[in-house]
Amino acid sequence: MRYFPLFHDTQNLSVVVIGGGEVAARKLALWSRTEAHLTVIAPRIVPAIETLIRSGRIRHLAQFYHDEQLNGHQGVITATDDPALNRTVSEHARARGLWVNVVDDPEACSVITPAIVDRAPVVVAIGSEGGAPVLVRSLRALLEGVLPATLGRLARFIGEQRPRVMREQAQPRAVWQRFLSDNGLNWDDHTPARLSRAERGQNGPGRCWLIDPASDPTRLPIAALEVLQGLDGLYSTQPLPDALERFCRRDAERHRFSPETDFAAKLSEGEQILLVLSAAEQAQYATELAQLKPGRFTPGAMTLAAD
Repeated sequence: MRYFPLFHDTQNLSVVVIGGGEVAARKLALWSRTEAHLTVIAPRIVPAIETLIRSGRIRHLAQFYHDEQLNGHQGVITATDDPALNRTVSEHARARGLWVNVVDDPEACSVITPAIVDRAPVVVAIGSEGGAPVLVRSLRALLEGVLPATLGRLARFIGEQRPRVMREQAQPRAVWQRFLSDNGLNWDDHTPARLSRAERGQNGPGRCWLIDPASDPTRLPIAALEVLQGLDGLYSTQPLPDALERFCRRDAERHRFSPETDFAAKLSEGEQILLVLSAAEQAQYATELAQLKPGRFTPGAMTLAAD
């Protein structure tokens, strides 16, 4: 691993951006979502940067670059259309002990900017050491579709409640595990009640799900992927296909399926269970499955009760 991911505290961070074109505008738009103090240095700027300046978020120095402009900053982004100038800025920044990001020139960077999935305060950063930007964009698009829009609100709620839970509960970790197993990754109006239930030591309702091992998990709806990440136990007659294994919670217990298993007891304890059975196996165990009333995953859909 050449590049180690870190998260900057931007509250008192001062960053200077050299360049006033569209590339610089994209950098500034991203950084304007942080709490950093931002300065852009360029004799001319595009309208997108003018808009950010009018908002009061960014300070503009309408000047050509010289190295003394780096004084007083902790970070430098250089995004001009002159590769030689960008390299010069990088050298000046490094000589001052500042971190520097040079657009489209990883070898001149001391830091590189990852692709970001923003569900603040939950932030996912994806990088490829600058070598595969198209792949990184594809991964970001995948995660944008998978992570719920309300994830940030859920994280803020947990952050607000965490000190109280730590203070009042003997086993706070178990409380949060019960809560997330019950609530999932979305926020809704019932989320506070689910936390209260978890604090009382009560498990949420258990549920059994059914999927054919031949199914393509990449074609499942987002809600199904969230269920797979919240599983407590997986039961199958054969090793899980790699494609499905990648989408399932890693620390969920793996078991060999047996109709003798007391699934009703596990569901009464709030467990989230996935049965991985082929069409032939589903027909073989139709009587047992009818009693469990499993939800079903099929390409593009999920149902909450047996067909």
